[in-house]
Amino acid sequence: MSADREDLPMPVDLRIASYNILADAYVKPEWFPDTPADIFQPQRRQEALARRIAGLNADIVCLQEVEPGSFAALQRALEPHGYAGVLALKQQGKPDGCAVFHRLERCLGHRAHYFKDRLEGGRVSGHLALVVDFEAGGERLRVACTHLRWDRPDRPVEQHQGMQEASELLEELVRREPESLWVVCGDFNAQPGEPLVRAFSAAGLLDAHEGRHQPTCNANSKAKTLDYLFHSRTLQAQPDRLPELSDRTPMPSETEPSDHLPIAARLLRA
Repeated sequence: MSADREDLPMPVDLRIASYNILADAYVKPEWFPDTPADIFQPQRRQEALARRIAGLNADIVCLQEVEPGSFAALQRALEPHGYAGVLALKQQGKPDGCAVFHRLERCLGHRAHYFKDRLEGGRVSGHLALVVDFEAGGERLRVACTHLRWDRPDRPVEQHQGMQEASELLEELVRREPESLWVVCGDFNAQPGEPLVRAFSAAGLLDAHEGRHQPTCNANSKAKTLDYLFHSRTLQAQPDRLPELSDRTPMPSETEPSDHLPIAARLLRA
């Protein structure tokens, strides 16, 4: 092999997943009338979540609604599978945050970006994007894991809380580092076609599940697509097909420990 060939970067080829694991603090039995109470027992659910995450066989796993106790339990369970993790908690007294687990050799660091959006009373929301940098195939890969705030869909776009957070994420992170390979994923609390989701495409990112969206949760007995994985145009995605989910599917359940399904895709350098 020539020296020139040896200097060429290795191609990017990895699996990435995103998963809202449902914080224990947000479990209200009346919201989940079809779920047996014992399924919500924290230790049982933590063990089930660890099995579900390990079964994804992803190189990078982005999690939302992660509490410190759940993070510690997942760290212990996933470490034997080669994973290391980092957690960033929301502010304003919220009990949960975003976490990223990975099994890549070159992690270049991480930081939490707290959104500047304000609630109607003037208080900041406390929501964030956790950005973790990796070296992948000789290139810089930046992964942003976020949980955008829900807001009424009839609120004007310029006032919509989640839209403000999405715009800030795109403007202050993605557009400032256009030379990096980007993955932005998480629970967007918006459905396909809504302005918030379209904003990521307008910023030049590709939706890994474009044209193949499936419901990712059934909040309030209504199956919806709320979870997304966007990536740079120089990457190609091969998304996993999800289990079938309808309005009547019990979530959480014996097989699904959260009220969301994890989404995953294989990413390759285009």
